[in-house]
Amino acid sequence: MRTQATIRIGLAVAAGAIIAGCANEGASPASSPSASAPAPSVASSPTPPPASPEGTTPGIGAPSATPPTGKPLPTITLTDKPPKEPTDKQPNTGWVAGMVTRGGKGPCYGLIADDGQRYALYSTAGTELAQGSRVKVKLETTMLRIYCGPGTLMAMTDAETIK
Repeated sequence: MRTQATIRIGLAVAAGAIIAGCANEGASPASSPSASAPAPSVASSPTPPPASPEGTTPGIGAPSATPPTGKPLPTITLTDKPPKEPTDKQPNTGWVAGMVTRGGKGPCYGLIADDGQRYALYSTAGTELAQGSRVKVKLETTMLRIYCGPGTLMAMTDAETIK
């Protein structure tokens, strides 16, 4: 039932495009005659069209030989092969040392690493981290899309307190 309705809608859209004249790429609304405009009479003397800057007379509805002024059109650049390495900056994985900014028993923690990077950590292990303590945590990327606070969301798989 839906297929028949989809086909009917598609045919109606195609018919409307043909009737509206969308299929004729060369014609513009200003240059195409309308149904209400009177037909030009052959007996009247036609006025010559204005001369173009090159001295030639362009045809009605014909595209201009000179490109429009302004910014040039963008070009598509093709590469030989896709890059082998990811082009987006990937977060650090492995062991990272830093200070706990949001502690507790989880599942969300906050950490500022020694290099200044801010992490939002997620772990269901129930590890207790005290706010302000220095720790070394093992990080992995996570596919979870949850909010654990400001910073790069990472999964914390292990944690050790630095003494």
